[in-house]
Amino acid sequence: MRMTRRKFITAAGGAGVAATTGLLRLPGAATAAPATIRLLSHSSYNEDSDKAVAKIGEAFAAKHNAAFAGEFIDQPEVAAKLTAEEQAQAGHDIVDLQDNLPTIHKNFLVPLDDVVAEIEKEFGAFYPVAKDSGYVDGHWLSLPWLGNSELAVYRSDYLAQVGEPVPSTWNDVLRAAPKLKKIGHPVGIAISQTEDSNAALYPLLWAFGAGVTDTQGRLAIDSPATNAALDYVRALAAQMDSAVYSWDDGGNNKDILSGHGSYTINAPSIYLRAKREKMAFAGAVRHAQPPAGPQGRFFYVDIHGWGIMKFGSNIALAKQLLRSMYSAESQKVFLTLGQGYDMPVLPRFDANPPYAADPQLRPELNYMPHAHLAAYPAGPDARAEKAYQTFIIPNMFARAAQGASNKDAIAFAVKALRDIGYSAN
Repeated sequence: MRMTRRKFITAAGGAGVAATTGLLRLPGAATAAPATIRLLSHSSYNEDSDKAVAKIGEAFAAKHNAAFAGEFIDQPEVAAKLTAEEQAQAGHDIVDLQDNLPTIHKNFLVPLDDVVAEIEKEFGAFYPVAKDSGYVDGHWLSLPWLGNSELAVYRSDYLAQVGEPVPSTWNDVLRAAPKLKKIGHPVGIAISQTEDSNAALYPLLWAFGAGVTDTQGRLAIDSPATNAALDYVRALAAQMDSAVYSWDDGGNNKDILSGHGSYTINAPSIYLRAKREKMAFAGAVRHAQPPAGPQGRFFYVDIHGWGIMKFGSNIALAKQLLRSMYSAESQKVFLTLGQGYDMPVLPRFDANPPYAADPQLRPELNYMPHAHLAAYPAGPDARAEKAYQTFIIPNMFARAAQGASNKDAIAFAVKALRDIGYSAN
């Protein structure tokens, strides 16, 4: 099994909460078996995020004469697990749905319009990008829970060593890259079949004015703007180690934490681990907004929400648990333990999040209102999720960076996108 960034943090930083397959259970009364709410989630790179979900679930169960069982597995395994449970018509009550997964699993999900209506009545509307994830075909099919930002992560001491300021644009990154490579601390951005590569290369594509589709969801990848983006990545890749073509989601984390890498695109997990483990260079790990391109600065975010499966045995109780996640107390627990790795998806809780006091995390503030999912500039789309899961965009860039012509790289992407249902009409 390949090591994802979520499994990497458990292996490198200590045991997580019920890592991969373990369960968290409340002891039930000996005389009666209480109802058990079963929850499936991705195992966060910040292990305290899993603890927050468990803590909220356990507290709810204790108040309702119930039991809570949380299973936390690597993100790439979640989609396969969902499909298996749908086929069996049995499994978890509550499931983690990332980005556009609700569009794929919509026929098996309980509408949550009533739950969302109660939350929004009390706290206001969710951010648009959160609605893009959870609202499908006129119904809320998942309750948005968190967003994971994708920031520029850099070693300020290495940039100072080569006389470069913090890069603000992709051209700044390219200018600094050969200097950083010369001192043995190259830029490292994944160009591989991994989620981190999607998270870096989609906003780069948008920053050059390109996109998989237009606003109507029609195929638009074959464009002069895509050619410009491919030319750029080919030039940048020449200044990076070839290992970036095989990185998994732990690759850029290990690169920076080893002291080797100087710059990448990632969530704040690199800094949080360096800080938690009191690494000597933790203070030099800084964040900035993602680089801007010729057409502006674009923000990519992973949205995770909770869905309730129609075959679940505790639908009413599961809805109550989801509602309880949006109390002021629950949000404080979640955002405090999340430490900035997890960002709120309601503006009400984003106004003064607990992690904002850390100057290293302030670039996250005001991130969510400007963020997009992989379907951008179109709306929620199952095809966008399939393109994301099969790494069509990273594979296109990898082909060009490793020697293919732009024409051939784009032709590959066009065919792959057509194969999953996209068309120009």
